[in-house]
Amino acid sequence: MKKSFLYIFLFTVLAGVFGCKKFLDVNTNPVVPQFPNVSAVFPTQIAAYPRGLQWDGRYASRYIQNFGSYTTNATNVNWDRMGYVGASDANGDIWRQAYIGFGRNLKYIIETGIKNQQWDYVGAALAMQAAIYQYTTDYHGDIIFSEAFRDNQTAFRFDDQETVYKGIDSICRLAIIYLNNTNYSPTQDRLAKGDYVYNGNVSKWLKYTYGILARNFHRISNKASYNPDSVIYYCDKSLATTDDDFLVAFDATRNDDANFFGTYRNNLADHRQSNFIVRLLDGTTLANTPASAVTAYNRDPRMRHMLSASHDTTNGNGGYRGVDPGIGDPYNGLSNWWTYAVGSTSYNNARKKVASVWGDTTYANPSASVFSTSYQKYLFGNKAVMPVMTASEIQFMKSEAAYKKGDKATAYTAYLNGINLHFDFINRPSFPRGNTSLFTNNPITQAERTAYITGNNVRQNPATLRLSDIMLQKYIALWGWGFFETWVDLRRYHYTDIDPETGLQVYTGFALPSTLASTNNGKPVYRVRPRYNSEYIWNMEELRRLGGLNDDYHTYECWFSQP
Repeated sequence: MKKSFLYIFLFTVLAGVFGCKKFLDVNTNPVVPQFPNVSAVFPTQIAAYPRGLQWDGRYASRYIQNFGSYTTNATNVNWDRMGYVGASDANGDIWRQAYIGFGRNLKYIIETGIKNQQWDYVGAALAMQAAIYQYTTDYHGDIIFSEAFRDNQTAFRFDDQETVYKGIDSICRLAIIYLNNTNYSPTQDRLAKGDYVYNGNVSKWLKYTYGILARNFHRISNKASYNPDSVIYYCDKSLATTDDDFLVAFDATRNDDANFFGTYRNNLADHRQSNFIVRLLDGTTLANTPASAVTAYNRDPRMRHMLSASHDTTNGNGGYRGVDPGIGDPYNGLSNWWTYAVGSTSYNNARKKVASVWGDTTYANPSASVFSTSYQKYLFGNKAVMPVMTASEIQFMKSEAAYKKGDKATAYTAYLNGINLHFDFINRPSFPRGNTSLFTNNPITQAERTAYITGNNVRQNPATLRLSDIMLQKYIALWGWGFFETWVDLRRYHYTDIDPETGLQVYTGFALPSTLASTNNGKPVYRVRPRYNSEYIWNMEELRRLGGLNDDYHTYECWFSQP
């Protein structure tokens, strides 16, 4: 938050050194205008989406057990154990994106767009502004909202989460008004120029905005004020097919336009798929199959497209292995690839290592700093898209809301829709800007899909549908990208809450780390501390008021998940 003050200070110094007129004359260059058209600014903001979501996803993904560290390196294991790193900006990129990356850039698009009657740009920018505030408050709890971007101010008061939620609602409604305004200036660029998500299709931006409202209304499911009908209403107006999915594409021609999760940028070198997701996809959890009796019949056909297999396939599920939080891969470091026998038991432990995210039987990054399309598994490729919101997510949200309302018929239909839409997402043959397909070798066949939908992993009628079925299928659909939505869900159910209807844990099989971080006082993580190099340097007194200087501040439960 200090950044804008520093820019003002820097401008003053430079103007004094060079003289005001000469300094400002550089901005008369038509190639680099002082006040660019919003059509030139808008695509930079779409490209900036991954900055916060993927960078902080490296840490949030460990809290929710999408991934875990394959080593017992103290720093990495600390995230697995729901800890944090003090005096560091790790886990601070969503905060940075809200106040520095998007911040004044979106404000410029909104203000200039209103002046120039470019209503589609204004509406889309407002939707993105609402979304980043939603991410930031759900990630950090109380945040700067009412006083954000005030000039000549170096310390900023945090607003409570309830206030921020109401503000997000208002921003979304304003976005809808502007997106519905068709009285555009005939002399200004339209949204199609610069919008490489929806190519200027305002109806899709409206659907995205309704999706943000659905998220906002659904998060307070533990409160008496929760209204499932509102959630269902917004879901019905939101993304409906994979063609509506909000996807950020990458050209992968240089570092800054390559997928942050691809081999070139090498940001997931330590990450390995968790045992939790392996058990969800191999039939152990959803088909209620003992791990020792897993068979191909109950294996989710999405598994070979999402997860990476090891060389050794003797574990009954095709060789898919994972790590548990804070423990690492027990076979990491082994290099003996030959098989030897002791009595009647054969050992080939090095072949049991958990594979990297970039491919089957691949245990290290095969092409760091090299643009290669040969190594990609699911969303982890140099030219793979990054989802921001999908139709599948919306259907699972609707299913849960209908289930809580007591309308199991609607819940069941949305549950099946959510599963099928995720299959469609994996099978999608083409993506924006020529980004590569997500399936491995060949799409999932209709026969494979039918066998799964009619098999033991999926409930066969509304009467047998459980809350766990909805939430675990949603976990699968969000795995590898929807880290922050999944973390919201897990916190709403306090990680290990019991479903009163079944007496079973909602997130069946999810266990808190056996050793929580030493700063947690035995409690799980519920929020992320604000970005260190802005708030802990310049806004200390406000953090003191909130308790942000306490070692266990990250374990304070957020407002949205409380009754």
